[in-house]
Amino acid sequence: MTTNGKDPIPDSFEYPHFYTPIAIAKKAANDLQNRLEQNLPELVHQPTGRMLGVLVVQNKEGNLGYLSAYSGELQTNLEIIPFVPPVHQLPKGEDFPEMAAINAINEEVRALEESEGFIRAKQHLIKITKETKENILVAKKAAKKRKSERDRLRRESIHFSEKERQQLLEDLAKQGANEGMDLRRFTRSENLRLEKAIAAHKEFEKRIESLKALRKAKSNELQDSIFRSFIFLNGEGEGKSAKTVFTDFGVDVPPAGAGECAAPKLFQYAFKNGLKPVALAEFWWGPSPNSEIREHGNFYPACKGKCQPILAHMLKGIQVKPNPLLENFGAGKKLEILFEDEHLVVVNKPTGMLSVPGRHIKDSVKSRILEKYPKATGPLIVHRLDQDTSGIIIVTLSKKVNKLLQQQFLERTIRKTYFAVLEKPIATTTGEISLPLILDINNRPMQMVHYEHGKPALTRFQVIKKTARQTLIKLNPITGRSHQLRVHCAHKLGLHAPIVGDNLYGTPSERLCLHAQQIEFMHPVSKEEMTISTEIPFDI
Repeated sequence: MTTNGKDPIPDSFEYPHFYTPIAIAKKAANDLQNRLEQNLPELVHQPTGRMLGVLVVQNKEGNLGYLSAYSGELQTNLEIIPFVPPVHQLPKGEDFPEMAAINAINEEVRALEESEGFIRAKQHLIKITKETKENILVAKKAAKKRKSERDRLRRESIHFSEKERQQLLEDLAKQGANEGMDLRRFTRSENLRLEKAIAAHKEFEKRIESLKALRKAKSNELQDSIFRSFIFLNGEGEGKSAKTVFTDFGVDVPPAGAGECAAPKLFQYAFKNGLKPVALAEFWWGPSPNSEIREHGNFYPACKGKCQPILAHMLKGIQVKPNPLLENFGAGKKLEILFEDEHLVVVNKPTGMLSVPGRHIKDSVKSRILEKYPKATGPLIVHRLDQDTSGIIIVTLSKKVNKLLQQQFLERTIRKTYFAVLEKPIATTTGEISLPLILDINNRPMQMVHYEHGKPALTRFQVIKKTARQTLIKLNPITGRSHQLRVHCAHKLGLHAPIVGDNLYGTPSERLCLHAQQIEFMHPVSKEEMTISTEIPFDI
């Protein structure tokens, strides 16, 4: 692959966790994609796709070419295309002394769990548990019935002579005391049967749990051995183990699969062979997963959870552009006041401005309101908008008003209306999306769909108009999860149409075309029904 005037070599490397591939990298990626279609067409029909990457490199003679890699463990069927090797080709598990011990423990655990003694003890415990519960219940019901009979006799004794009555009451009292003692003895006897069955079963459980604890310790030792064997090079020629790389980054235990992503493999091969990294591009190939938003052929930055500590080390000695997320895109933009009184302020946040101060950027809606209203007390922010989303935010000026408005949000009596432009036309005109969301810990702050652990998220939508290429849509979030509208639009189980300009779930552009256009709420002090709206800053 060669370059021309249209594909200049960059002076510095793109920040790998937030970037759009440059032309020279896209050219390399397109070449690899064509080769995949010709040589490995079956990849697009796998149950799920995978991340692949290209790294444009320059040799000592100044010639350009590119390296290719895929995320995950080595797979022989893919080697028809010359992908770079893993950072470290692990020997078979049995070659680790810890693995031999783990296998031996696994066999011992399996033998115990399948042993006749354990199975018999488990079945006996189930049987005794059921029997004792039923026996005690029957005994208690019988005792209760006899007590009712004694109570009846006591009531009828008022018709007896005093002497006969006293004798009867004494006899009934003795019967009650004796039966109470009998019931307690019977209950203790049944509980003792149960305790013996539990103890017999527990002997096996203790041995199994002890073996599992030992197995976990051996597994941790094995993981340490594996991570110590992963040595990552960098642009300064320095090598560090995965364990040290993550520890230096403030992470005690490297996550599973660390070092198996495409980007570390590409840089490792380049540094080992004296090649200069020029440009990177990673893309998804194949069917979309059910959780994260990944579209066939689309470009995505390197993940953060697994790759950020590794690439922070590997890119030392390489001139890398600063993290664009550290730039204040709200600087110089006006924060429009839509409504204000002594209790609250409603503002129109411009795209690029933070709702609250971040770790590196302090300019925000909150900081600007504090400048304008220095006597404001209590929490100011009741709800937020993403940095890239524009539109309406309510800001309170006292703790009391903040609490009252928070209650309205909790009760979902506040109605919010957003407008967005989608990247493509959609067939549906109205409906709702219900996809539970959870933080993607490997790609903060991105969210993903997770039916087991995700929080419920519901969005109603209505198409306003369509063109051959885009859709203008109205969105009403019923819940208020982070990135809810962006994920519900982009995910394959939602509208499957990312919002224009979505640099996390779609294709970056000049701005994210998502705007909080209207909010309806009850004024927490005057009790007046408020409806505040703005102009939509985009169209199709």
